[in-house]
Amino acid sequence: MMFLRKLIHLLMGFFTLALKYISPLFALICAGVAFLHNLYIFPLYGRKKIEKKEERQKGYYAIVSYPVVVFLLILFAIYIKSPIKGFQMAVAGASWAILAFGDSTSAIFGSLFKGFKLPYNKDKTFVGAISFIIFGFISSLLVFLFITEKSFSDAFKSDIFIVLLIAVIISSLVESLSGQFDDNIGFPFVALSIISFASLDPSKSFLNSLYISSIDRKDLNIFIFLMIFNLFFTLISYLKKWIDLKGSLFGFLIGCGVIISTGLKGYLVLILFFILANFSTLYGRKVKRLRGIEELNEGKRGIESVFSKGLAPLILSFFSFEAFVLTLSFYASDTVATEFGKTTKGKTFSLLNFKKVNPGFVGGVSLKGTLSGLFSILIFNYLSIFIIKGDFFDLRIYLSCSMIVIIFFIIESILNELNKKHLVTSKWVIHIVLGFLLGFFINQTLMRFSN
Repeated sequence: MMFLRKLIHLLMGFFTLALKYISPLFALICAGVAFLHNLYIFPLYGRKKIEKKEERQKGYYAIVSYPVVVFLLILFAIYIKSPIKGFQMAVAGASWAILAFGDSTSAIFGSLFKGFKLPYNKDKTFVGAISFIIFGFISSLLVFLFITEKSFSDAFKSDIFIVLLIAVIISSLVESLSGQFDDNIGFPFVALSIISFASLDPSKSFLNSLYISSIDRKDLNIFIFLMIFNLFFTLISYLKKWIDLKGSLFGFLIGCGVIISTGLKGYLVLILFFILANFSTLYGRKVKRLRGIEELNEGKRGIESVFSKGLAPLILSFFSFEAFVLTLSFYASDTVATEFGKTTKGKTFSLLNFKKVNPGFVGGVSLKGTLSGLFSILIFNYLSIFIIKGDFFDLRIYLSCSMIVIIFFIIESILNELNKKHLVTSKWVIHIVLGFLLGFFINQTLMRFSN
């Protein structure tokens, strides 16, 4: 049954080539029709043959969610601003190709050859992960070049090769995380977000904009100092029990990556985020402990928390300083709202049905938590972009960026509560995907302001 399901996914992947010839609107209509077909018509003649027992029990079918994911990939890609012919649909098509060919071959080869299990998810194998990367990369590259009508020489001269490789590797990582009933509804949006930063203009390669690519002797001394400081700061955080061992190791890697990509300015923003998140975690610990909703492990942040709120900023820091900053702003507001909301003496409500829930309820909102989160967004954005980065204060950009973060702040609460009911994916995957998508929308919005 698994092979039949993946074979169908593979065959559907060849429709990515049609994106070169049809308009985005018609592509959306086709995805909508596919959704209606899989939901209402397919059960009449064949869907039951490929349904999992768990899907029937849950009332959730991956074959139905598949066209929804494709629909959203195309819809989001329409927002991309690029002078390159077919770039919008190329990004959507490449992301879809990773879903169709990378994920399918991963499942097939992983089942056929077994081998060593991934240390963080015993249901996945190294063979599957490697297959995902190889076939996902090849298929996404071919689809991207086909739709944009570019040659391999054009790709070699630009950064499209490395951007696609990064997109596939990170997608493979997200797809393999545990706790996902449907592991196909998250990583395609991660892929879309990363691929949207690709440039076929060699002079605009993201590699040329990295801090480390243009440092002089004076900057080199600062770079070395920051690396040493990052090591000591990590050690202090671990010894103070602000973060556990695995979280410390990944936090150290995040710090190193941000220093390499953005230098001192980006690292200061990262420290600002850490201080804000740690303060909100320690705030009202006695109340949280009495209510039984204190952060696990005596408040120490673990690898799940650090990874889910650090992966997107780390990757985005290599492409866009603004996307990096505002993604951290989103994660900071989420942490502040959650931790301050746990201590509220007022009422906590569900955003889905507006019924009263207990403080600490996943997706629940309170006046204290919400206002704290919104205040965090406004202050964090102001300090990060308009003071640390040193830009002239542009009210339109400030309000637009803040509004996008606020929208994602609200969406995150809704998705967490929905997922708590249906358990389709994990809270950590939701954090990661929303972080990457926020970076995508921030970057595309700022591109419109720059013209």
